Amino acid sequence: MAKLFNNIRKQLVSEKPSVSRTSNYLKYAVGEIVLVVIGILIALQINNWNEQRKLKKVELNLLYELNDVLEGGTFDGRLNLGGELTFQKLQLDRNKKSLASCEYILKHFEANLPYNDSLKYYFANAHTRYIALVRDQAYQNAKNYGLSFIKNDTLRAELMRTYETNTDWLLELNRRNNLYENNTVIPLLTRLFENVRMVDYNEDEFMIPLAYGALKSNMEYRTILKTTISKRKEYIQYEERRYRRMLKIHELLKKEIASRTD
Repeated sequence: MAKLFNNIRKQLVSEKPSVSRTSNYLKYAVGEIVLVVIGILIALQINNWNEQRKLKKVELNLLYELNDVLEGGTFDGRLNLGGELTFQKLQLDRNKKSLASCEYILKHFEANLPYNDSLKYYFANAHTRYIALVRDQAYQNAKNYGLSFIKNDTLRAELMRTYETNTDWLLELNRRNNLYENNTVIPLLTRLFENVRMVDYNEDEFMIPLAYGALKSNMEYRTILKTTISKRKEYIQYEERRYRRMLKIHELLKKEIASRTD
């Protein structure tokens, strides 16, 4: 194309001034303008294509991050501690075991059964609550980028419900439980047991009552057990809801990633 215009320009220079020569100059000028415009449009298109390619790569990486956090792959240059699905299930099962311990102790009291050595482990586990915090850095990265890049509306909605609505409510329940335990439970336990263990999961932890007979007939302690059962059930309900959503998110993420890598 450039060679053609060079030939036309040489031809115009060699021609004698005339009306036809002026007309040809105008055609030449218009042609060069068109050529420049076409060049600009092509450059813009190439630049736009490169930018789109970069954005697609960023978006795919964000999806991989969300998936890796759930599965337990590499995220942000570090290995996850087992993966969110594994961790949330573990904490959920521990809270269910804590609930079962509360119910076991209460039934033991109501049946007026004597003390046995295994009870000390039930006492410790009954009053240990497992906080299922989520690692949401990958979600926050996706949110800061703009969740609209996710094609699947259901996936986008489940992510927001899981990492915001559901998690915010569990944090609120944690706050309420902390207040109840610090203001009501711990002061009583310190009067009734030789030691109080309410943090970390360790099957070897135990709490030995100062006087089992008095503890068994202590109505205030029974009320605490019943209240703890109610609170555990409420917490477990929302834990299970979030865990089910995470399982759904995991399946939807795999489909979203597959649709972008085929």
